Amino acid sequence: MSVLRYVCLSDLHLGADYSLLTGRHGGHADPGKPGKCLLALGAAVRPLLRQLPVDTPPTLVLLGDVLDLGLSPMGDVAQAFQHVAEQAMLDEAGRPLFAPRVLVVPGNHDHHLWRQAQDHGYLQALRGGRIERDLADLTPPFADGAGAPVACPLLDALLAQVPALQGSHAQIVYPNLALVDDRRQRCVVLHHGHFVDAVYRLMSTINALMDPDAPPPTVAQLEQQNGPWIDFLWSDLGSAGATGRTATTLYEVMRDGGASQQYLEGLSDLVLDKLSSGLGLSGRMTVTQGVALAPLVRAAIDATVGRGAQSQRDSYLDLITPADVADLRWYLDGPLRQQLEGHGLDPSALDMAFVYGHTHKPLQDELPLPGGGRPVAVFNTGGWVMDQPTMTRTQGAAAVFIDDALNLASLRLFTDPVDGVMDPVQAAGTGGVRDRANPMLAALHQAVQATQAAWVPFSQAVQRSTEHRAQVLLERYFDTDPAGTDTVTTPGTP
Repeated sequence: MSVLRYVCLSDLHLGADYSLLTGRHGGHADPGKPGKCLLALGAAVRPLLRQLPVDTPPTLVLLGDVLDLGLSPMGDVAQAFQHVAEQAMLDEAGRPLFAPRVLVVPGNHDHHLWRQAQDHGYLQALRGGRIERDLADLTPPFADGAGAPVACPLLDALLAQVPALQGSHAQIVYPNLALVDDRRQRCVVLHHGHFVDAVYRLMSTINALMDPDAPPPTVAQLEQQNGPWIDFLWSDLGSAGATGRTATTLYEVMRDGGASQQYLEGLSDLVLDKLSSGLGLSGRMTVTQGVALAPLVRAAIDATVGRGAQSQRDSYLDLITPADVADLRWYLDGPLRQQLEGHGLDPSALDMAFVYGHTHKPLQDELPLPGGGRPVAVFNTGGWVMDQPTMTRTQGAAAVFIDDALNLASLRLFTDPVDGVMDPVQAAGTGGVRDRANPMLAALHQAVQATQAAWVPFSQAVQRSTEHRAQVLLERYFDTDPAGTDTVTTPGTP
Protein backbone atom coordinates (compact mmCIF):
# COMPACT_ATOMS: atom_id res chain seq x y z
CA MET A 1 0.00 0.00 0.00
CA SER A 2 1.18 3.52 -0.81
CA VAL A 3 2.06 5.52 2.32
CA LEU A 4 2.42 9.29 2.03
CA ARG A 5 5.91 10.53 2.98
CA TYR A 6 6.41 14.03 1.52
CA VAL A 7 4.31 17.03 0.48
CA CYS A 8 6.17 19.60 -1.64
CA LEU A 9 5.24 23.26 -2.14
CA SER A 10 7.11 26.14 -3.73
CA ASP A 11 6.81 29.77 -4.78
CA LEU A 12 4.41 30.95 -2.09
CA HIS A 13 6.23 34.33 -2.16
CA LEU A 14 4.93 35.06 1.32
CA GLY A 15 4.83 38.73 2.25
CA ALA A 16 4.76 39.96 -1.34
CA ASP A 17 1.99 42.14 -2.71
CA TYR A 18 1.45 39.75 -5.62
CA SER A 19 1.22 36.57 -3.50
CA LEU A 20 -2.23 34.99 -3.44
CA LEU A 21 -1.63 33.69 0.10
CA THR A 22 -0.80 37.06 1.66
CA GLY A 23 -3.69 38.96 3.23
CA ARG A 24 -4.97 42.11 1.56
CA HIS A 25 -6.63 45.35 2.61
CA GLY A 26 -7.64 48.23 0.37
CA GLY A 27 -6.04 46.65 -2.72
CA HIS A 28 -2.61 46.18 -1.12
CA ALA A 29 -0.83 43.44 0.81
CA ASP A 30 -1.72 43.19 4.50
CA PRO A 31 0.52 40.48 5.98
CA GLY A 32 -1.02 41.11 9.40
CA LYS A 33 -3.91 38.81 8.53
CA PRO A 34 -4.23 35.53 6.61
CA GLY A 35 -5.41 35.77 3.02
CA LYS A 36 -8.75 34.27 1.99
CA CYS A 37 -6.98 31.82 -0.33
CA LEU A 38 -4.83 30.63 2.56
CA LEU A 39 -7.85 30.10 4.80
CA ALA A 40 -9.60 28.12 2.06
CA LEU A 41 -6.45 26.10 1.37
CA GLY A 42 -6.08 25.09 4.99
CA ALA A 43 -9.76 24.14 5.20
CA ALA A 44 -9.32 21.80 2.21
CA VAL A 45 -5.88 20.35 3.00
CA ARG A 46 -6.89 19.08 6.44
CA PRO A 47 -9.60 16.66 5.24
CA LEU A 48 -7.51 15.69 2.21
CA LEU A 49 -4.61 14.52 4.37
CA ARG A 50 -7.02 12.47 6.51
CA GLN A 51 -8.03 10.58 3.36
CA LEU A 52 -4.47 9.57 2.45
CA PRO A 53 -2.73 6.49 3.91
CA VAL A 54 -0.07 7.47 6.45
CA ASP A 55 1.79 5.72 9.26
CA THR A 56 3.53 8.87 10.48
CA PRO A 57 2.87 12.53 9.59
CA PRO A 58 4.39 13.40 6.17
CA THR A 59 7.37 15.70 5.82
CA LEU A 60 6.71 19.15 4.40
CA VAL A 61 9.24 20.18 1.75
CA LEU A 62 9.44 23.92 1.00
CA LEU A 63 10.97 24.10 -2.44
CA GLY A 64 12.17 27.68 -2.66
CA ASP A 65 10.74 31.19 -2.99
CA VAL A 66 8.46 30.39 -0.07
CA LEU A 67 9.60 33.62 1.58
CA ASP A 68 9.73 36.65 -0.69
CA LEU A 69 12.88 38.07 0.87
CA GLY A 70 13.75 39.39 -2.58
CA LEU A 71 11.04 42.04 -2.63
CA SER A 72 9.35 42.18 0.79
CA PRO A 73 10.37 43.58 4.19
CA MET A 74 11.33 40.93 6.75
CA GLY A 75 8.41 41.80 9.02
CA ASP A 76 5.87 41.23 6.24
CA VAL A 77 7.50 37.90 5.37
CA ALA A 78 7.57 36.76 9.00
CA GLN A 79 3.91 37.60 9.59
CA ALA A 80 2.82 35.90 6.38
CA PHE A 81 4.75 32.72 7.20
CA GLN A 82 3.27 32.61 10.69
CA HIS A 83 -0.22 32.66 9.17
CA VAL A 84 0.69 29.77 6.87
CA ALA A 85 2.01 27.81 9.84
CA GLU A 86 -1.21 28.41 11.78
CA GLN A 87 -3.66 27.84 8.91
CA ALA A 88 -2.03 25.13 6.77
CA MET A 89 0.28 23.21 9.14
CA LEU A 90 -2.21 22.44 11.95
CA ASP A 91 -5.40 20.38 12.02
CA GLU A 92 -8.75 21.60 13.37
CA ALA A 93 -7.69 20.71 16.92
CA GLY A 94 -4.44 22.67 16.59
CA ARG A 95 -2.19 19.63 16.24
CA PRO A 96 0.64 19.45 13.67
CA LEU A 97 -0.30 17.99 10.29
CA PHE A 98 3.32 17.37 9.29
CA ALA A 99 6.44 15.80 10.74
CA PRO A 100 8.47 17.94 13.16
CA ARG A 101 11.27 18.36 10.60
CA VAL A 102 10.53 20.71 7.71
CA LEU A 103 12.93 20.38 4.77
CA VAL A 104 13.86 23.60 2.97
CA VAL A 105 15.47 23.95 -0.48
CA PRO A 106 16.03 27.72 -0.93
CA GLY A 107 15.38 29.48 -4.23
CA ASN A 108 16.45 32.80 -5.65
CA HIS A 109 13.96 34.95 -3.70
CA ASP A 110 14.90 33.28 -0.39
CA HIS A 111 18.53 32.52 -1.20
CA HIS A 112 19.26 34.56 1.92
CA LEU A 113 18.18 31.49 3.93
CA TRP A 114 21.17 29.63 2.51
CA ARG A 115 23.45 32.54 3.35
CA GLN A 116 22.23 32.40 6.95
CA ALA A 117 22.74 28.63 7.02
CA GLN A 118 26.29 29.02 5.70
CA ASP A 119 27.13 31.48 8.46
CA HIS A 120 25.44 29.34 11.09
CA GLY A 121 27.37 26.26 9.98
CA TYR A 122 30.67 28.10 10.07
CA LEU A 123 29.99 29.43 13.57
CA GLN A 124 29.09 25.94 14.72
CA ALA A 125 32.42 24.66 13.41
CA LEU A 126 34.27 27.42 15.25
CA ARG A 127 32.46 26.59 18.47
CA GLY A 128 33.54 22.99 17.94
CA GLY A 129 37.17 24.06 17.68
CA ARG A 130 37.49 23.85 13.88
CA ILE A 131 38.48 26.66 11.54
CA GLU A 132 37.07 25.73 8.17
CA ARG A 133 38.76 27.06 5.05
CA ASP A 134 35.59 28.78 3.81
CA LEU A 135 31.82 28.73 3.91
CA ALA A 136 30.12 25.62 2.49
CA ASP A 137 29.02 25.97 -1.15
CA LEU A 138 26.35 23.30 -0.84
CA THR A 139 25.18 20.42 1.30
CA PRO A 140 25.24 16.76 0.34
CA PRO A 141 21.99 16.10 -1.52
CA PHE A 142 20.50 13.67 0.98
CA ALA A 143 18.10 14.50 3.81
CA ASP A 144 20.02 12.28 6.21
CA GLY A 145 23.69 11.53 6.71
CA ALA A 146 26.90 13.36 7.46
CA GLY A 147 26.94 17.01 6.43
CA ALA A 148 23.27 17.26 5.51
CA PRO A 149 21.00 18.91 6.18
CA VAL A 150 21.90 22.11 8.04
CA ALA A 151 19.90 24.35 10.35
CA CYS A 152 17.62 27.09 9.05
CA PRO A 153 17.69 29.65 11.90
CA LEU A 154 15.06 32.02 10.52
CA LEU A 155 12.37 29.41 9.92
CA ASP A 156 13.22 27.72 13.23
CA ALA A 157 12.50 31.00 14.99
CA LEU A 158 9.28 31.55 13.02
CA LEU A 159 8.00 28.03 13.72
CA ALA A 160 8.67 28.59 17.41
CA GLN A 161 6.23 31.53 17.32
CA VAL A 162 3.38 29.02 16.93
CA PRO A 163 2.90 27.23 20.28
CA ALA A 164 1.76 23.95 18.69
CA LEU A 165 4.87 23.90 16.45
CA GLN A 166 7.51 24.65 19.07
CA GLY A 167 8.79 21.10 18.70
CA SER A 168 9.27 21.61 14.94
CA HIS A 169 12.48 22.65 13.23
CA ALA A 170 13.56 23.51 9.68
CA GLN A 171 16.62 22.10 7.95
CA ILE A 172 18.16 23.12 4.63
CA VAL A 173 19.40 20.88 1.84
CA TYR A 174 20.83 23.03 -0.95
CA PRO A 175 20.63 23.28 -3.92
CA ASN A 176 19.46 19.69 -4.58
CA LEU A 177 17.56 17.35 -2.28
CA ALA A 178 17.76 13.70 -3.37
CA LEU A 179 15.45 10.96 -2.10
CA VAL A 180 16.62 7.41 -2.86
CA ASP A 181 14.79 4.13 -2.18
CA ASP A 182 16.36 1.33 -0.16
CA ARG A 183 17.25 -0.67 -3.29
CA ARG A 184 18.88 2.41 -4.88
CA GLN A 185 16.77 1.89 -8.00
CA ARG A 186 14.55 4.96 -7.76
CA CYS A 187 15.55 8.56 -7.09
CA VAL A 188 13.61 11.82 -6.75
CA VAL A 189 15.58 15.07 -6.92
CA LEU A 190 14.04 18.33 -5.73
CA HIS A 191 15.52 21.70 -6.74
CA HIS A 192 13.94 25.14 -6.73
CA GLY A 193 14.75 25.64 -10.42
CA HIS A 194 16.91 28.77 -10.43
CA PHE A 195 19.94 26.94 -11.81
CA VAL A 196 17.78 25.59 -14.62
CA ASP A 197 17.13 29.24 -15.55
CA ALA A 198 19.95 30.80 -17.61
CA VAL A 199 19.34 34.19 -15.96
CA TYR A 200 20.66 32.86 -12.66
CA ARG A 201 23.69 31.20 -14.28
CA LEU A 202 24.98 34.43 -15.83
CA MET A 203 28.40 34.37 -14.18
CA SER A 204 28.97 30.75 -15.23
CA THR A 205 28.08 31.77 -18.80
CA ILE A 206 30.65 34.58 -18.66
CA ASN A 207 33.25 32.17 -17.28
CA ALA A 208 32.55 29.73 -20.12
CA LEU A 209 32.97 32.51 -22.68
CA MET A 210 36.27 33.52 -21.11
CA ASP A 211 37.53 29.93 -21.03
CA PRO A 212 35.79 27.86 -23.74
CA ASP A 213 37.90 24.78 -22.94
CA ALA A 214 36.85 24.62 -19.29
CA PRO A 215 34.56 21.70 -18.33
CA PRO A 216 30.90 22.44 -17.53
CA PRO A 217 30.40 23.74 -13.98
CA THR A 218 29.59 21.41 -11.13
CA VAL A 219 26.69 22.09 -8.80
CA ALA A 220 29.13 23.54 -6.25
CA GLN A 221 30.68 25.78 -8.91
CA LEU A 222 27.25 27.01 -10.00
CA GLU A 223 26.69 28.27 -6.46
CA GLN A 224 30.25 29.64 -6.10
CA GLN A 225 30.00 31.58 -9.32
CA ASN A 226 26.37 32.68 -9.21
CA GLY A 227 25.39 32.89 -5.54
CA PRO A 228 26.51 36.54 -5.22
CA TRP A 229 24.74 37.30 -8.53
CA ILE A 230 21.50 35.83 -7.15
CA ASP A 231 21.89 37.94 -4.00
CA PHE A 232 22.50 41.01 -6.17
CA LEU A 233 19.32 40.41 -8.16
CA TRP A 234 16.64 39.35 -5.69
CA SER A 235 17.63 37.58 -2.54
CA ASP A 236 17.07 40.21 0.16
CA LEU A 237 16.21 43.48 -1.54
CA GLY A 238 12.94 43.51 0.37
CA SER A 239 14.72 44.94 3.40
CA ALA A 240 16.73 47.43 1.34
CA GLY A 241 14.37 50.37 1.77
CA ALA A 242 14.08 52.64 -1.25
CA THR A 243 16.53 50.48 -3.19
CA GLY A 244 14.31 47.47 -2.71
CA ARG A 245 11.19 49.35 -3.73
CA THR A 246 12.95 50.59 -6.84
CA ALA A 247 13.97 47.03 -7.68
CA THR A 248 10.35 45.98 -7.92
CA THR A 249 10.00 48.04 -11.08
CA LEU A 250 12.42 45.70 -12.84
CA TYR A 251 9.54 43.45 -13.80
CA GLU A 252 7.94 46.34 -15.66
CA VAL A 253 11.24 47.14 -17.35
CA MET A 254 11.55 43.54 -18.50
CA ARG A 255 8.18 43.83 -20.28
CA ASP A 256 9.19 46.75 -22.46
CA GLY A 257 11.65 46.05 -25.26
CA GLY A 258 13.25 49.51 -25.30
CA ALA A 259 13.41 49.82 -21.53
CA SER A 260 14.87 46.35 -21.08
CA GLN A 261 17.58 47.09 -23.65
CA GLN A 262 18.59 50.18 -21.69
CA TYR A 263 18.58 48.11 -18.50
CA LEU A 264 20.80 45.44 -20.08
CA GLU A 265 23.28 48.04 -21.27
CA GLY A 266 23.47 49.54 -17.79
CA LEU A 267 23.84 46.10 -16.23
CA SER A 268 26.69 45.27 -18.62
CA ASP A 269 28.47 48.46 -17.61
CA LEU A 270 27.99 47.59 -13.94
CA VAL A 271 29.38 44.06 -14.34
CA LEU A 272 32.39 45.35 -16.28
CA ASP A 273 33.01 47.97 -13.62
CA LYS A 274 32.93 45.29 -10.91
CA LEU A 275 35.37 43.13 -12.87
CA SER A 276 37.65 46.11 -13.26
CA SER A 277 37.55 47.38 -9.67
CA GLY A 278 37.43 43.97 -8.01
CA LEU A 279 39.71 41.87 -10.21
CA GLY A 280 41.61 44.46 -12.22
CA LEU A 281 40.23 43.13 -15.50
CA SER A 282 39.94 45.64 -18.32
CA GLY A 283 37.03 45.40 -20.74
CA ARG A 284 39.58 45.81 -23.54
CA MET A 285 41.67 42.82 -22.55
CA THR A 286 41.65 39.92 -25.03
CA VAL A 287 40.00 36.84 -23.56
CA THR A 288 39.83 34.29 -26.35
CA GLN A 289 40.39 34.16 -30.11
CA GLY A 290 41.02 37.88 -30.28
CA VAL A 291 37.70 38.78 -28.60
CA ALA A 292 37.82 41.34 -25.78
CA LEU A 293 36.18 40.94 -22.39
CA ALA A 294 33.60 43.73 -22.83
CA PRO A 295 31.76 42.26 -25.85
CA LEU A 296 31.83 38.81 -24.24
CA VAL A 297 30.18 40.16 -21.10
CA ARG A 298 27.57 42.05 -23.12
CA ALA A 299 26.84 38.95 -25.21
CA ALA A 300 26.50 36.80 -22.10
CA ILE A 301 24.08 39.23 -20.44
CA ASP A 302 22.04 39.50 -23.63
CA ALA A 303 21.88 35.71 -23.89
CA THR A 304 20.78 35.20 -20.28
CA VAL A 305 19.11 38.21 -18.68
CA GLY A 306 18.10 39.52 -22.10
CA ARG A 307 16.58 36.21 -23.02
CA GLY A 308 14.79 36.26 -19.67
CA ALA A 309 13.37 39.68 -20.47
CA GLN A 310 12.14 38.40 -23.81
CA SER A 311 10.56 35.36 -22.21
CA GLN A 312 8.81 37.54 -19.65
CA ARG A 313 7.12 39.36 -22.53
CA ASP A 314 6.40 36.42 -24.81
CA SER A 315 6.22 33.07 -23.01
CA TYR A 316 3.13 33.20 -20.83
CA LEU A 317 1.14 31.23 -23.42
CA ASP A 318 3.81 28.49 -23.45
CA LEU A 319 3.90 25.98 -20.63
CA ILE A 320 7.55 25.29 -21.40
CA THR A 321 9.49 26.67 -24.36
CA PRO A 322 12.13 24.80 -26.41
CA ALA A 323 14.80 26.93 -24.73
CA ASP A 324 13.40 25.94 -21.31
CA VAL A 325 13.56 22.26 -22.30
CA ALA A 326 17.17 22.68 -23.41
CA ASP A 327 18.06 24.33 -20.09
CA LEU A 328 16.32 21.56 -18.15
CA ARG A 329 18.18 18.86 -20.08
CA TRP A 330 21.46 20.73 -19.53
CA TYR A 331 20.98 20.76 -15.77
CA LEU A 332 19.74 17.19 -15.46
CA ASP A 333 22.35 15.62 -17.74
CA GLY A 334 25.20 17.90 -16.60
CA PRO A 335 25.63 19.32 -13.08
CA LEU A 336 22.98 17.10 -11.46
CA ARG A 337 24.22 13.90 -13.10
CA GLN A 338 27.77 14.71 -11.98
CA GLN A 339 26.65 15.35 -8.39
CA LEU A 340 24.72 12.07 -8.18
CA GLU A 341 27.59 10.12 -9.71
CA GLY A 342 29.88 11.66 -7.09
CA HIS A 343 27.66 10.06 -4.46
CA GLY A 344 27.75 6.62 -6.08
CA LEU A 345 24.51 6.80 -8.08
CA ASP A 346 24.19 6.07 -11.80
CA PRO A 347 21.34 8.29 -13.10
CA SER A 348 21.09 6.25 -16.31
CA ALA A 349 20.24 3.14 -14.29
CA LEU A 350 17.73 4.89 -12.01
CA ASP A 351 14.03 5.47 -12.30
CA MET A 352 14.44 9.25 -11.93
CA ALA A 353 12.03 12.07 -11.13
CA PHE A 354 12.82 15.77 -10.92
CA VAL A 355 10.62 18.24 -9.00
CA TYR A 356 11.11 21.98 -9.33
CA GLY A 357 9.22 25.27 -9.24
CA HIS A 358 10.46 28.77 -10.14
CA THR A 359 8.57 29.17 -13.44
CA HIS A 360 5.13 29.60 -11.80
CA LYS A 361 3.78 27.20 -14.45
CA PRO A 362 2.81 23.80 -13.01
CA LEU A 363 3.39 20.78 -15.24
CA GLN A 364 4.03 17.08 -15.21
CA ASP A 365 5.64 15.21 -18.07
CA GLU A 366 8.41 12.80 -19.06
CA LEU A 367 11.70 14.06 -20.50
CA PRO A 368 14.18 11.83 -22.38
CA LEU A 369 17.83 12.71 -21.79
CA PRO A 370 20.78 12.45 -24.19
CA GLY A 371 22.60 10.22 -21.68
CA GLY A 372 20.03 7.48 -22.18
CA GLY A 373 18.09 5.50 -19.65
CA ARG A 374 14.43 5.82 -18.79
CA PRO A 375 12.91 9.29 -19.39
CA VAL A 376 12.92 11.49 -16.30
CA ALA A 377 9.52 12.21 -14.74
CA VAL A 378 9.37 16.01 -14.44
CA PHE A 379 7.00 17.82 -12.08
CA ASN A 380 6.72 21.59 -11.62
CA THR A 381 4.96 22.98 -8.55
CA GLY A 382 4.01 26.33 -10.16
CA GLY A 383 3.54 29.50 -8.11
CA TRP A 384 1.02 31.25 -5.86
CA VAL A 385 1.29 34.63 -7.55
CA MET A 386 -0.29 36.93 -10.09
CA ASP A 387 2.69 37.65 -12.33
CA GLN A 388 0.85 39.45 -15.08
CA PRO A 389 -2.76 40.27 -15.84
CA THR A 390 -3.20 38.21 -19.01
CA MET A 391 -5.05 35.14 -17.76
CA THR A 392 -3.63 31.92 -19.19
CA ARG A 393 -3.94 28.31 -18.11
CA THR A 394 -0.16 28.02 -18.00
CA GLN A 395 0.01 29.99 -14.73
CA GLY A 396 -1.00 28.35 -11.48
CA ALA A 397 0.10 26.19 -8.56
CA ALA A 398 0.41 22.54 -7.63
CA ALA A 399 1.66 20.45 -4.73
CA VAL A 400 3.63 17.26 -5.31
CA PHE A 401 2.92 14.23 -3.11
CA ILE A 402 5.55 11.48 -2.73
CA ASP A 403 4.97 8.09 -1.10
CA ASP A 404 7.29 5.68 0.69
CA ALA A 405 8.21 3.95 -2.61
CA LEU A 406 8.97 7.34 -4.25
CA ASN A 407 5.90 7.34 -6.47
CA LEU A 408 4.83 10.90 -7.29
CA ALA A 409 1.53 12.60 -8.00
CA SER A 410 0.70 16.25 -8.57
CA LEU A 411 -2.21 17.91 -6.81
CA ARG A 412 -3.15 20.49 -9.44
CA LEU A 413 -4.60 23.19 -7.22
CA PHE A 414 -5.41 25.90 -9.73
CA THR A 415 -4.60 27.59 -12.99
CA ASP A 416 -5.67 31.10 -13.87
CA PRO A 417 -9.36 31.33 -14.78
CA VAL A 418 -9.96 31.93 -18.48
CA ASP A 419 -13.27 33.53 -19.48
CA GLY A 420 -14.40 33.16 -15.88
CA VAL A 421 -13.82 29.40 -15.80
CA MET A 422 -11.23 27.78 -13.52
CA ASP A 423 -10.07 24.18 -13.77
CA PRO A 424 -11.13 22.08 -10.76
CA VAL A 425 -8.62 20.74 -8.26
CA GLN A 426 -7.42 17.35 -9.49
CA ALA A 427 -4.71 14.72 -9.17
CA ALA A 428 -2.36 14.32 -12.14
CA GLY A 429 0.51 12.12 -13.25
CA THR A 430 2.93 12.34 -16.14
CA GLY A 431 0.49 10.79 -18.59
CA GLY A 432 2.91 7.97 -19.37
CA VAL A 433 3.42 4.35 -18.38
CA ARG A 434 4.29 5.37 -14.82
CA ASP A 435 0.67 6.37 -14.17
CA ARG A 436 -0.72 2.84 -14.68
CA ALA A 437 1.07 1.43 -11.63
CA ASN A 438 1.22 4.53 -9.44
CA PRO A 439 -0.55 3.95 -6.11
CA MET A 440 0.20 7.51 -4.96
CA LEU A 441 -1.67 8.92 -7.96
CA ALA A 442 -4.63 6.58 -7.35
CA ALA A 443 -4.76 7.45 -3.65
CA LEU A 444 -4.55 11.18 -4.31
CA HIS A 445 -7.29 10.99 -6.94
CA GLN A 446 -9.59 9.18 -4.50
CA ALA A 447 -8.79 11.69 -1.72
CA VAL A 448 -9.62 14.65 -3.98
CA GLN A 449 -12.90 13.05 -4.99
CA ALA A 450 -13.79 12.41 -1.35
CA THR A 451 -13.10 16.03 -0.37
CA GLN A 452 -14.65 17.85 -3.32
CA ALA A 453 -16.96 19.83 -1.03
CA ALA A 454 -13.90 21.44 0.62
CA TRP A 455 -12.17 22.23 -2.66
CA VAL A 456 -15.07 24.11 -4.26
CA PRO A 457 -14.77 27.13 -1.89
CA PHE A 458 -10.99 27.03 -2.34
CA SER A 459 -11.33 27.31 -6.12
CA GLN A 460 -13.86 30.11 -5.71
CA ALA A 461 -11.52 32.03 -3.40
CA VAL A 462 -8.60 31.64 -5.81
CA GLN A 463 -10.70 32.74 -8.77
CA ARG A 464 -11.87 35.88 -6.98
CA SER A 465 -8.33 36.64 -5.84
CA THR A 466 -6.66 36.13 -9.22
CA GLU A 467 -9.29 38.15 -11.07
CA HIS A 468 -9.06 40.99 -8.54
CA ARG A 469 -5.27 41.09 -8.71
CA ALA A 470 -5.35 41.00 -12.50
CA GLN A 471 -7.68 44.00 -12.50
CA VAL A 472 -5.39 45.89 -10.11
CA LEU A 473 -2.41 45.19 -12.36
CA LEU A 474 -4.27 46.30 -15.47
CA GLU A 475 -5.20 49.56 -13.78
CA ARG A 476 -1.55 50.12 -12.88
CA TYR A 477 -0.31 49.31 -16.36
CA PHE A 478 -2.71 51.74 -18.03
CA ASP A 479 -2.56 54.47 -15.39
CA THR A 480 -0.51 57.22 -17.01
CA ASP A 481 0.91 59.77 -14.61
CA PRO A 482 2.25 62.75 -16.54
CA ALA A 483 3.52 64.37 -13.35
CA GLY A 484 5.57 61.31 -12.56
CA THR A 485 4.23 61.22 -9.01
CA ASP A 486 2.68 57.77 -9.05
CA THR A 487 4.59 55.11 -7.10
CA VAL A 488 4.18 51.76 -8.82
CA THR A 489 4.51 48.55 -6.87
CA THR A 490 4.78 45.65 -9.29
CA PRO A 491 5.19 41.90 -9.07
CA GLY A 492 8.60 40.28 -9.29
CA THR A 493 10.21 37.79 -11.61
CA PRO A 494 10.25 34.05 -10.98
